Amino acid sequence: MRIRKLHPWELTPREAMSLQNELPEKLVLKDQSDAPRFIAAADISYSKRSNRSYGGVAVFTYPGLELVEEQTVQGDTMFPYIPGLLSFREGPVLLKAFRKVKQAPDLLLFDGQGIAHPRGFGLASHIGLILNRPSIGCAKSRLFGRCAEPGRKRGSHAPLLDDDDRVIGAVLRTR
Repeated sequence: MRIRKLHPWELTPREAMSLQNELPEKLVLKDQSDAPRFIAAADISYSKRSNRSYGGVAVFTYPGLELVEEQTVQGDTMFPYIPGLLSFREGPVLLKAFRKVKQAPDLLLFDGQGIAHPRGFGLASHIGLILNRPSIGCAKSRLFGRCAEPGRKRGSHAPLLDDDDRVIGAVLRTR
């Protein structure tokens, strides 16, 4: 996959936050008219004993969800864990995995935030911009925004709103 170099990764937390304030203007926030044919899901796990991390990307057909390919990599995690700056911690290793992907996906899914982020530029938005692909953040917990509690039934959802009442995501009850 083609990876654009938008910035260096060796940044201080303050420089990373400044970059997150600048880059959201480059995002294209619109519905896609064409249904994706291939989707990729990406995630990272960490060693408990070192700064080693393990990244993976799996590409699936859509809507059939048949596995097309999977790529895994290892790398050193150089950026500290700071809420809101996950893309600077995980981005370099995930991009290393995406470099190995042969079937370019039409849509990317990340275990992290997209625009539902204090600066509107979480992991999904960041890596999606670098890869020039539509992306969706599927985080397990809310980092930013407000919402009503979704109904108790599995599949219930509620819109996630920013401070200006703009919809920036959804909260979904999965069980």
